Amino acid sequence: MINHSDTSQTVYDIRQELYWDAGSLDTELNRVYDICTGCRLCFNLCPSFPVLFDALDAQGDALRQSAIDRGEFEAAEIKSDYLDLPEGEQQAQASAEATFIGSPERLTHAEKWEVVDLCYQCKLCDSICPYTPEKEHEFQLDFPRLMLRSQAVRTKQRGVKMNDRFLANTDAAGKMGSLMAPVSNWGNNLAPVRFIMEKFLGISRHRVLPRFHRLTFAKWFRRHRKTRALADNPAGKVVIFATCYTNANDPGLGKTAVEILEHNNIEVQLARQRCCGAPYLSPGDFGGFGKQALPNVSELAGWVDKGYQIVVTGPPTCSMTLRQDYSYLDTQGQAALEADIAKVAASTLDISQYLMQLHKGGHLRTDFMHEIGEINYHLPCHLKAQRSGYKSRDLLNLIPGTKVNMIDKCSGMDGGWGMKAEFFDASMAVAGKLVAQLQKKPADHTCSDCSLAGMQIRQASGGEIDPLHPVTLLHRAYGLADAS
Repeated sequence: MINHSDTSQTVYDIRQELYWDAGSLDTELNRVYDICTGCRLCFNLCPSFPVLFDALDAQGDALRQSAIDRGEFEAAEIKSDYLDLPEGEQQAQASAEATFIGSPERLTHAEKWEVVDLCYQCKLCDSICPYTPEKEHEFQLDFPRLMLRSQAVRTKQRGVKMNDRFLANTDAAGKMGSLMAPVSNWGNNLAPVRFIMEKFLGISRHRVLPRFHRLTFAKWFRRHRKTRALADNPAGKVVIFATCYTNANDPGLGKTAVEILEHNNIEVQLARQRCCGAPYLSPGDFGGFGKQALPNVSELAGWVDKGYQIVVTGPPTCSMTLRQDYSYLDTQGQAALEADIAKVAASTLDISQYLMQLHKGGHLRTDFMHEIGEINYHLPCHLKAQRSGYKSRDLLNLIPGTKVNMIDKCSGMDGGWGMKAEFFDASMAVAGKLVAQLQKKPADHTCSDCSLAGMQIRQASGGEIDPLHPVTLLHRAYGLADAS
């Protein structure tokens, strides 16, 4: 019998030696799997939970069939409707049925780790789980962090896989892809190239890859700064954390965000930056994560000290990493570094959050020139995980004549996970449910704060749905797109 209240192996601090102990991890996996199987609130959130529940239910079915084969029970006696039984027999039948329950301790190694591999850190389970530390429950259950711990322990044992190394090095890929664009985009569409990428890097040949742009956002911003003076008496000062994706794959989004901010008399600067480090967390490569993240902490903390707000223009995964996941960094007791990490976390906002903050303070212009119409707004998981509310929805609702339909369903992309050949089909299956929901509500536009989710929706819908970022629609409503 697993003691659900025994949290002696519940460790989420990478500096503790027990965190890396494989035996401790296995004990904790058994405890959490057992709790989750008895609850099942998360049965439809991601592929991990159905796989877990099916494996344990299969154990129960096998135990039941074995009891029938031994003649201990008649098949008809099992699973009776307890309410129809004479009083006194209900307890006996329920007790018999209780013996046919699977145990996480009897899961095979492959079954146990399939649950881990299918977790792509959407973090949706964390918000609805009744047993989390945030809800002050004695079980102290944090499923996403446990899955990350599992990946980290395994990675420490076997090393980082080649495809994880490639997918994590987004800065190098972005630099090379942009430098060689449009040749790199052409090559990424060639069947022989994609076959080689799948064979040696594990990236699905069926995955539509993001396009590279020769004029990156950083290059555009440097040119822009030469022609556009800083605002006099600005209503606010921001430093843009553009993200590697915006810089190389979606520079138009960064340009749009800057033009909107300057339209609202905001001083805009661009931080020296590298990828936030999130791709290193997926396989639990904390060493790589630290090397990637620490320069960002130093740079961004310096801007905060000068009175700037950090505004993230790319996927919400990046703002979540700055606000939440930098707490994973091993500071080795350096108080100044810990203070900088906390400072960056407290000063980071997604672009729509910042614009709504301006609105709340009475500084956001609402002199919109165009109506946008009806919008299907996809709420990304990693915005939801930040518990920041529905700021993009509220922002769009400021535009006259706008109706926003909230679509709260995961895209199943999560960057590198959805790129891998081994998870491509599972990724697209999740996306199919989102696309089906979007198609039920015809609208003038579909939008999402996550560029990667937009890419996933576009592919899963066969190009029928082409999502935009909410600030792109705001840019059009202001009439700034007319000037561009």
